[in-house]
Amino acid sequence: MTDIQRAARYFYLLKNSFASLVRHPNYHWHVIQPPGFNLDKLPTLLENTHKRLERVQIENLPYEEILKRFDRPATLFYLDPPYWGPKLYRYNLTAEDFEKLEERLRGLRGKFVLSLNDTPQVRALFHRFTIRDVQLSYSAQKHSGRRYGEVFITNFDH
Repeated sequence: MTDIQRAARYFYLLKNSFASLVRHPNYHWHVIQPPGFNLDKLPTLLENTHKRLERVQIENLPYEEILKRFDRPATLFYLDPPYWGPKLYRYNLTAEDFEKLEERLRGLRGKFVLSLNDTPQVRALFHRFTIRDVQLSYSAQKHSGRRYGEVFITNFDH
């Protein structure tokens, strides 16, 4: 396949798999409703995505390098690492990795928002920062209605 064909295939799989799990996909099925992917909407979707991202710089670097390279007093970092505990990701973090993250965040000149699952270990490690409770219902879940506890951790009060 060409690069364009691979990209189109990947996009199709993302749009038609449960929670965009391409590595271990769970494809939706339907009885009455049509599937969520509508080929007629593709040009509009691509155009809107292009407009949204035309001034965005995307980096594919370890977070340590991002923090180092872009840390300025006016910078706001949003960090969404793998959850503490469950091994759900291709690259999971160990307790030691989270300790290194906490140490690096203490040294930032800029502001940050860190989202994590709400666990006693997370609260203990990040206790120096402001921790806000959040209850979420995940849109990508098999059974709707369940709420999950997460925390937003910041180095500022508002």
